[in-house]
Amino acid sequence: MRRSLLLVIGFVAAAATAEARSEKAVGWDMRKVFPTAVRFLRIDERATIVEKDAEAGYVLFEITDEGKRFRGALELVRLEANGRETVRLVVTIEDRPEYVEVGMLDRLERKLRKEYGNPPAPPPKEPPTKKEPPPAKSATD
Repeated sequence: MRRSLLLVIGFVAAAATAEARSEKAVGWDMRKVFPTAVRFLRIDERATIVEKDAEAGYVLFEITDEGKRFRGALELVRLEANGRETVRLVVTIEDRPEYVEVGMLDRLERKLRKEYGNPPAPPPKEPPTKKEPPPAKSATD
Protein backbone atom coordinates (compact mmCIF):
# COMPACT_ATOMS: atom_id res chain seq x y z
CA MET A 1 0.00 0.00 0.00
CA ARG A 2 2.76 2.44 0.97
CA ARG A 3 4.64 1.71 -2.25
CA SER A 4 1.48 2.38 -4.31
CA LEU A 5 1.00 5.69 -2.53
CA LEU A 6 4.59 6.71 -3.26
CA LEU A 7 4.15 5.81 -6.94
CA VAL A 8 0.98 7.90 -7.19
CA ILE A 9 2.68 10.86 -5.52
CA GLY A 10 5.64 10.48 -7.88
CA PHE A 11 3.40 10.47 -10.96
CA VAL A 12 1.45 13.50 -9.77
CA ALA A 13 4.65 15.43 -9.03
CA ALA A 14 6.12 14.50 -12.42
CA ALA A 15 2.94 15.58 -14.22
CA ALA A 16 2.87 18.91 -12.38
CA THR A 17 6.52 19.54 -13.22
CA ALA A 18 6.09 18.66 -16.90
CA GLU A 19 3.05 20.89 -17.31
CA ALA A 20 4.56 24.00 -15.72
CA ARG A 21 3.97 27.29 -17.54
CA SER A 22 4.22 30.63 -15.81
CA GLU A 23 3.25 34.09 -16.93
CA LYS A 24 3.43 37.71 -15.85
CA ALA A 25 2.30 40.98 -17.43
CA VAL A 26 4.71 43.92 -17.43
CA GLY A 27 3.96 47.56 -18.16
CA TRP A 28 6.72 48.34 -20.66
CA ASP A 29 6.28 48.11 -24.44
CA MET A 30 7.68 45.38 -26.68
CA ARG A 31 10.48 47.61 -28.05
CA LYS A 32 12.02 47.65 -24.57
CA VAL A 33 11.02 44.22 -23.28
CA PHE A 34 12.24 41.97 -26.11
CA PRO A 35 15.92 43.05 -26.27
CA THR A 36 16.11 43.20 -22.48
CA ALA A 37 14.65 39.69 -22.23
CA VAL A 38 17.24 38.34 -24.69
CA ARG A 39 20.11 39.99 -22.77
CA PHE A 40 18.65 38.75 -19.49
CA LEU A 41 18.49 35.15 -20.71
CA ARG A 42 21.95 35.18 -22.26
CA ILE A 43 23.90 37.18 -19.67
CA ASP A 44 22.03 36.98 -16.36
CA GLU A 45 20.63 33.46 -16.67
CA ARG A 46 23.58 32.14 -18.74
CA ALA A 47 21.14 30.46 -21.12
CA THR A 48 22.07 29.39 -24.63
CA ILE A 49 19.80 31.15 -27.12
CA VAL A 50 18.68 28.54 -29.64
CA GLU A 51 16.33 30.72 -31.71
CA LYS A 52 14.67 34.11 -31.39
CA ASP A 53 12.17 36.15 -33.38
CA ALA A 54 11.25 39.66 -32.24
CA GLU A 55 8.44 39.95 -34.78
CA ALA A 56 6.78 36.72 -33.65
CA GLY A 57 7.68 37.42 -29.99
CA TYR A 58 9.55 34.36 -28.81
CA VAL A 59 12.94 33.15 -27.61
CA LEU A 60 13.89 29.47 -27.43
CA PHE A 61 16.72 28.73 -25.01
CA GLU A 62 18.50 26.04 -23.03
CA ILE A 63 19.66 26.27 -19.44
CA THR A 64 22.02 23.99 -17.55
CA ASP A 65 21.28 23.05 -13.96
CA GLU A 66 23.20 20.44 -11.96
CA GLY A 67 24.92 19.26 -15.15
CA LYS A 68 21.64 18.69 -17.04
CA ARG A 69 20.31 20.72 -19.99
CA PHE A 70 16.70 21.89 -20.01
CA ARG A 71 14.88 23.43 -22.97
CA GLY A 72 12.81 26.53 -22.43
CA ALA A 73 10.70 29.05 -24.28
CA LEU A 74 9.86 32.67 -23.52
CA GLU A 75 6.84 34.05 -25.34
CA LEU A 76 6.19 37.79 -25.41
CA VAL A 77 2.59 38.75 -26.17
CA ARG A 78 1.72 42.37 -26.98
CA LEU A 79 -1.37 43.60 -25.12
CA GLU A 80 -3.30 46.84 -24.88
CA ALA A 81 -4.31 47.79 -21.33
CA ASN A 82 -5.64 51.10 -20.05
CA GLY A 83 -4.72 52.92 -23.25
CA ARG A 84 -1.09 51.73 -23.38
CA GLU A 85 0.91 48.79 -24.64
CA THR A 86 1.96 46.13 -22.16
CA VAL A 87 3.59 42.73 -22.61
CA ARG A 88 2.61 39.37 -21.19
CA LEU A 89 5.65 37.16 -20.58
CA VAL A 90 5.04 33.41 -20.71
CA VAL A 91 7.93 31.09 -19.80
CA THR A 92 8.01 27.33 -20.02
CA ILE A 93 11.00 25.22 -19.01
CA GLU A 94 10.68 21.50 -19.66
CA ASP A 95 11.07 19.18 -16.68
CA ARG A 96 11.56 22.00 -14.17
CA PRO A 97 9.16 22.96 -11.38
CA GLU A 98 7.00 26.05 -11.66
CA TYR A 99 9.00 27.97 -9.05
CA VAL A 100 12.01 28.00 -11.42
CA GLU A 101 9.90 29.76 -14.08
CA VAL A 102 8.31 32.16 -11.60
CA GLY A 103 11.73 33.08 -10.24
CA MET A 104 13.00 33.75 -13.76
CA LEU A 105 10.03 36.04 -14.50
CA ASP A 106 10.55 37.93 -11.23
CA ARG A 107 14.24 38.47 -12.03
CA LEU A 108 13.40 39.66 -15.56
CA GLU A 109 10.88 42.15 -14.18
CA ARG A 110 13.51 43.47 -11.73
CA LYS A 111 15.95 43.91 -14.63
CA LEU A 112 13.34 45.85 -16.62
CA ARG A 113 12.64 48.07 -13.62
CA LYS A 114 16.37 48.64 -13.04
CA GLU A 115 16.98 49.61 -16.67
CA TYR A 116 13.83 51.63 -17.38
CA GLY A 117 12.43 52.64 -14.00
CA ASN A 118 8.78 52.12 -13.18
CA PRO A 119 6.52 51.36 -16.13
CA PRO A 120 4.85 54.42 -17.63
CA ALA A 121 1.55 55.36 -16.06
CA PRO A 122 -1.55 54.87 -18.16
CA PRO A 123 -2.80 58.01 -19.88
CA PRO A 124 -5.33 59.97 -17.82
CA LYS A 125 -8.91 59.13 -18.51
CA GLU A 126 -10.79 61.88 -20.26
CA PRO A 127 -13.78 63.15 -18.34
CA PRO A 128 -17.08 62.29 -19.98
CA THR A 129 -18.17 64.96 -22.42
CA LYS A 130 -21.37 66.77 -21.71
CA LYS A 131 -23.96 66.55 -24.41
CA GLU A 132 -25.04 69.90 -25.76
CA PRO A 133 -28.80 70.39 -25.37
CA PRO A 134 -30.57 70.69 -28.70
CA PRO A 135 -31.08 74.30 -29.78
CA ALA A 136 -34.30 75.80 -28.48
CA LYS A 137 -37.05 76.16 -31.06
CA SER A 138 -37.99 79.71 -31.81
CA ALA A 139 -41.55 80.90 -31.85
CA THR A 140 -41.39 81.32 -35.66
CA ASP A 141 -40.66 77.62 -36.22
